[in-house]
Amino acid sequence: MFMRKPRPRITRIVCGFLIALVAVSENKKDEAINAFETALKVDATNYDALNGLITLYSRNNEADKAHARIDQALASFPNMASLHFLKASAYGFQHNATSAEAELRKALELDSNYVAAYYALAAIYVNTRQEDRAIAEYQKFIALRPDNSAAPYTLIGIIEDMRKNFDAAEQNYRKALEKDPNAIIAANNLAWLYTVTGKGNPDEAVRLAQGVLQKSPNSAGFIDTLGWIYYKKNLPALAVAPFQESLKKRPDTPEVLYHLGLAYAKMGDNSKAREALERALKLDPNFSGHNFARETLVSVARNQ
Repeated sequence: MFMRKPRPRITRIVCGFLIALVAVSENKKDEAINAFETALKVDATNYDALNGLITLYSRNNEADKAHARIDQALASFPNMASLHFLKASAYGFQHNATSAEAELRKALELDSNYVAAYYALAAIYVNTRQEDRAIAEYQKFIALRPDNSAAPYTLIGIIEDMRKNFDAAEQNYRKALEKDPNAIIAANNLAWLYTVTGKGNPDEAVRLAQGVLQKSPNSAGFIDTLGWIYYKKNLPALAVAPFQESLKKRPDTPEVLYHLGLAYAKMGDNSKAREALERALKLDPNFSGHNFARETLVSVARNQ
């Protein structure tokens, strides 16, 4: 008699998870929950299924159900780092940083190589303005994975940039690029840093920005960076095209309109400068460059 082979366990998990994803995309909450639970009957600690359930419950303001489901798994497997990481995620949805931190620390006690926990801890510290602790977590990751450290170097650079520690930011962006020459965020941010602080070679800033756009030509932010470099190099005619292209991809962005207005003003096209600057201020009267935008408008009005 022909006997059908049992379906592989992994196939059943994958099928259940795919069904759940389809249900989520169609806003069929109950179907998604049932599909995730089906996957968990095969593998009680399946990360994707548990994460899917926690996310669903949390987004529906059912935090108690999210915690109950992860606690059920932890009761049977208390020493699994991934489960404590998921418990931290549930607390994260509740904006409970203290409890999330405790669960992440527990995950790292159980598995000191749990990379995601270092990143999550650092994110908590950034969000709670504990930048030194965030940097310490990224540095732990770098020590753990020195050959795969472009991203944490970039993130440290961003933190130092925000704190106006520009020398430290530059060093970390450069380290990121040493680890991965294709680290486009580090390259973009380094080009921007050189431009706004006067550090480095302006021609290198152009080279970095152009290299970024070769790899990621459709990013409005990266295009704006190149335009701003041209503006700061006193090449406003070259700056206009990138600013206009950036606006096509992300219309009604006050900062880019402001940059465009400044470029027109430097070119002596007062009418277009006024139009761009007024539009920027109308969209957001308090955007980062609003004071200089108003000063430029006064100057433009005198020259018209």
